[in-house]
Order: sequence, then C-alpha cells, then structure tokens
Amino acid sequence: MDENSRVKFPLSLEPAFQVIYWSICWLLFFSLLIVVLETQTFNLILIFMAILVAILIFYGLGSTLRIKNNSLKISYYRGMRNKCIPINEIKKITFSAKREVSLCLTQDKVVHIYLNIKNKKKFYKYLKKNLPLIFLEEKNKWDELSKFE
Repeated sequence: MDENSRVKFPLSLEPAFQVIYWSICWLLFFSLLIVVLETQTFNLILIFMAILVAILIFYGLGSTLRIKNNSLKISYYRGMRNKCIPINEIKKITFSAKREVSLCLTQDKVVHIYLNIKNKKKFYKYLKKNLPLIFLEEKNKWDELSKFE
C-alpha cells in the first residue's frame, strides 16, 4: 500500500446508541417545527433550537474510518473521539451478517466498528485488493461479499 494513499469510509454508530442519538435529533427538530408553526414568530429560543439541531446533525454525520499512512483512523463525531490502529497490528477482520465489523489486533484486543451494508462491501473489496495479508473472515456464512470480488 502506498504511504500517502488515503481512503475514507463513513461509519455508523453502535446500533442502540445510534437509535437514541437520532431520536433526540428528530425530537428536537419536530419540537422546533411545532413551536415555529404555533408561534409564527422568531425568537431567541427558536434560533437556539435550530442551531442545536444543526450542530447535532453535523456531528452525527461526521463519523469516519480512514486508511491513511498505513494505519486505520476511526473517528466519531468529527474527531471528538479518535482511535488510530496501525495496519500491521491487525491480524484478522471479521465481517458479520449485519453491520458489525470486528478488528482483531495482535494484543488480543478486539475493536468493533459498524458500517452500513454498502460501505461494508466497499471496505471488504478495498481490503481484498490492497491489503491481502490481513485475514478476512465472514461470520454467519455471509457470502454476499464474495459476489463483489
């Protein structure tokens, strides 16, 4: 792999946390909408709520997995929570039938990330092509990935 190559995949949050996070965003948005339609005037509280909804959406959509300089950089909420894993420490990557991807490291640690199906297939194809030394395992007989090789 080239030292300067950069690849980026959008990450999802852990499923239960994702439901809670986006429920709060929708709750605030519809509360804002109801208040706007009922009062039909703009005030400081409405502006504050609109800014809060925009910030939550901005940070919620900012989770990424980047492969850069021979390391995987997992970044949630536009960099508020980061984890950097050197590629040479990854001994196996397990793909589940759902959205979970498990990175098994050399120190007997496991890091779980979540990708939607489309991004998981792209990630799998990228790993097969560019990082053939990493063992890829398909859990629960998930053979949809092998169709895209």
